[in-house]
Amino acid sequence: AQGIYIAIVSTKMEGADADKEVTPGLALLGNIAQRFTMVATTYEPVSDGSTDKCYISSSFDATSHFEGDVDDLLSLYKRVTGKDLDMNINADSVEADY
Repeated sequence: AQGIYIAIVSTKMEGADADKEVTPGLALLGNIAQRFTMVATTYEPVSDGSTDKCYISSSFDATSHFEGDVDDLLSLYKRVTGKDLDMNINADSVEADY
């Protein structure tokens, strides 16, 4: 519908009141037709896995574009393999259906 938008306001909570935490972001949106609030507990590993070989990722972060999650997975890959993930792909060496 014209003039209708979907917006995400998220944060890592520093207090106990979720509504108070997101109020500054909600104020930027103006009139809100419908709102959903969700609070999720997040976790982080207590070690990097180098001593016990138990590699654990962090919980998904609050961003809508998964930037922190991608960084976490790249870090996890490096901790497990000892090297950076090579994301360079030579298009000439990849078969594709055209």
